[in-house]
Amino acid sequence: MSPIVDAASLEAVVGERPAIGHLKSIRFLDAHCDALLARSPLTVVGSVGADGAPRVRAVGGGAGVCRADGPQVLVLGAGTASGSLDVADLVDGAPVGALSLVPGYGETLRVNGVLRLAPTPRIEVREVFLHCAKAVIRSRLWDDVEPAGSAASAGTGLADPGVRDHLARCRFVALFSQDPADRFDDGGADVSPKGDPAGFLHVVDDRTVVIPDRPGNRRTDTLHNLVSSPGLAVLAFVAGDDRVVELRGRARVTDEPGLLEPLVVSGKVPAAAIVLDVDHAELRTEPAVAAAGVWDPSRRVALGDLPRGSRIWTDHVKLNEDPGEEADLVRQFIEEAPLAEGLEQDYANNLY
Repeated sequence: MSPIVDAASLEAVVGERPAIGHLKSIRFLDAHCDALLARSPLTVVGSVGADGAPRVRAVGGGAGVCRADGPQVLVLGAGTASGSLDVADLVDGAPVGALSLVPGYGETLRVNGVLRLAPTPRIEVREVFLHCAKAVIRSRLWDDVEPAGSAASAGTGLADPGVRDHLARCRFVALFSQDPADRFDDGGADVSPKGDPAGFLHVVDDRTVVIPDRPGNRRTDTLHNLVSSPGLAVLAFVAGDDRVVELRGRARVTDEPGLLEPLVVSGKVPAAAIVLDVDHAELRTEPAVAAAGVWDPSRRVALGDLPRGSRIWTDHVKLNEDPGEEADLVRQFIEEAPLAEGLEQDYANNLY
């Protein structure tokens, strides 16, 4: 075990990022993105405040609350009081990431780029990709909707009982991080989902939260961002509850056994975890979640209403424009059927 302070030491712990993972991303919104956005009532948006610290907020409303305005622009909200991005303290031209959820659908849509505040909040798109479903599967996000808790509707500080109760029941979070070394054109901002059974957010003390890193799409964007830029913002959800907890602070990646052992699930110890030194913790009612109605079973998409992830990934790989002989070969020979079979096996056997 050695300090995880750069990409090389990180990849020695979690493995290298396979090239095909980035071949699934494209630089514009295509028809698949349009279809997903048209059915998504909730998008988590992460960007940077005037103080340089990360911020993470939600936009919610009817399906299609965030929409494409051509292939290079994602409009963040419908322009109504209940469906607009709160831009207070956000910075025009800052890096921004967005994570869109479709109730009942396993995949999440991620869009990264540059934030523009006027005339309406929007993202100038630089990177688009579909995220693998493991965070949703592990969290059973759409399957086990619980009644809202009895804790207070608001609270601040990690020691607050309402904050602690919400974090203890949380099964799904969205994490915003950024890599200032990246040009905006490379999608240096990112909102990433993580999900697990309730209790996976390990509150060590009144200042520290540990978040396990489980197997995912192997891009490890958040971890790579944190080794160069420690700012992290977290939005924690409880299925069935219209409240969220927002955590902000400085984070590091660790493989320290003493911090990893409490994170065991199904006998599996994560290879790494994120240790967040919390500067800000806030439990609040989130109007965007209420307006989105994401916990209402009647709002979930029916099986077959949207293409499987394997179909979208196959099409996106073919649309990817990254140079190189290896990339050309993957684009030429990729087929949905074997990809779908491999994903099914991966989801069944490699969740932890």
